[in-house]
Amino acid sequence: MLETFSVSLTALLSVFCVIFGGFVLRQKGILTKETDRTLLKVVVNFLMPCLILDRILPSDIFSDWRNLCYPPIIGFGSVFLGIAVGAAVGLLPEKWNGLGSRKRSGTFAACVGIFNYGFVPIPLVQLLFGDGDPTMNVLFVQNLGVEFALWTVGLLAIRGAFERDSWKQAINGPTVAILLAVPLNLFFRSHFCPSALIEGLPYLAFLKHAMHMLGVSAIPMSMILIGATIADHWRIGKYFKNPGRPLKIAFWSCLLRLVILPGAMIGLAIYLPCSVELKRVIVLHAAMGSAVFPIVMSQHYGGDQETALDTVLSNTFASILTLPLWVAFGLYWIQ
Repeated sequence: MLETFSVSLTALLSVFCVIFGGFVLRQKGILTKETDRTLLKVVVNFLMPCLILDRILPSDIFSDWRNLCYPPIIGFGSVFLGIAVGAAVGLLPEKWNGLGSRKRSGTFAACVGIFNYGFVPIPLVQLLFGDGDPTMNVLFVQNLGVEFALWTVGLLAIRGAFERDSWKQAINGPTVAILLAVPLNLFFRSHFCPSALIEGLPYLAFLKHAMHMLGVSAIPMSMILIGATIADHWRIGKYFKNPGRPLKIAFWSCLLRLVILPGAMIGLAIYLPCSVELKRVIVLHAAMGSAVFPIVMSQHYGGDQETALDTVLSNTFASILTLPLWVAFGLYWIQ
C-alpha cells in the first residue's frame, strides 16, 4: 500500500504541476479568456476524440461484456448518489450548512455529486498503469454514464426543473467518439469482419500515428485549461472578510466528496463482481474532488456561482491530501 501511495502521490503532483502552469499562464495574461472557448472546443471536439479512438480501437478489453454494461450504469449511479447525498445536506438548517435557499442547496448538491471524471483521472490512469493498460478504455465507457447524469440529474439540481432536451447536451465529441469506437472495436474482432479489411489495416498505420500524437496532447491541454479556470475564480480574500458561510459549505463539501462518498464507492469496487480494470476506475473516480465544470454550469443555468466556487475549490485543493490515500487504500483492497 505504501508503494501505491507513493506512486499515486507522484502522479497527482505531476498533474497539479501542469494545472498550476495553466493558473500561472492566466495570472500573467499569457493565456487569455478570449482563447478559452476556442481551445476548449479543440480539446473536446478534436483532441479528446483522437485520444479515445487511439486507445479503444486496438484494445480487446470489451470481449468481457461486463466492461461494456457495468461502467455506464456505475457512472450514472455514482453521480446520482452524490447529488442525492448533497441534496440531503441541503435540507439541514442554514446555521449548520451555510446554504439556506433552494438555489444554493441545488448548486451545492450538483457540485458535490459531479466528480472530476476525465481531465484528472485520464493522466492518473496513464501514470499509474502505463500506456498500454486497458483501464483507460473502461474509464472512457464509464464516463458515458457520468456525462449523461451531468446533463440530466446535475442540471435538474442546479435549475430546479427538468427539461426534456437537456440530455442532448451529453452528445459531444468524446461521447460520439466512444459510441463510434466501441462498435468498431467489436466489429474488427468478430467473424463478420472481412479478412481483406484486416489485411489492409497496416496500410493505414499513418492514421493511427497521427491520432496518437493528437490524443497525447489532449491531456496536458485539458489540465492547462483547468488551471486557467481556477485562476479566474480564485478569490482567497473573501474567506478572511466573511468566513462563516464559505467555511460551512467547504466543511460539508470536503466531508461528502472526500470522505463519505469515496468510502461508499470503494466499498462497491471491493465487492462488485467485475473486472479489475473496472474496479480501478471506480476507485479513481471515488477519490476525485469535484469537477470544475459545474462552476460554469451554475453561471449559465441559474445556479449560485458563489456556492459553486466554495464547494468545488475547497474540496479540489483538499483532495491533494486525500486522493493518494484513497487511491492507495482502494487499489490495495481490489488487487
